Amino acid sequence: MSSFAAQFPNLPIGRAGRLAAFGAGVQHALLWPARAIAARRVLAQLAAMSAHELSDIGLVRQDLVDFSAGPPDEDCGPRLTQARAARARLDMRRGGKAF
Repeated sequence: MSSFAAQFPNLPIGRAGRLAAFGAGVQHALLWPARAIAARRVLAQLAAMSAHELSDIGLVRQDLVDFSAGPPDEDCGPRLTQARAARARLDMRRGGKAF
């Protein structure tokens, strides 16, 4: 089901809305393997980088380890961007320079 329908299960959305929500849920389930494979492929590409290459994009190896503990189909972009931004803020507070 769509997230809207899941959050408000008692809301009368009509037959067309329920059918759309069901279709969205089926589509989400069918595309799960593709999302998981794509996410793990990106993670493998990042893991193949050297520590110097990772630091060039503002990451450390621990960021990849932390991300790999999450759901297998999660897009790594947002969480790794947050880790990079948090590290940049910490460096700025310590008097260092940002990336």
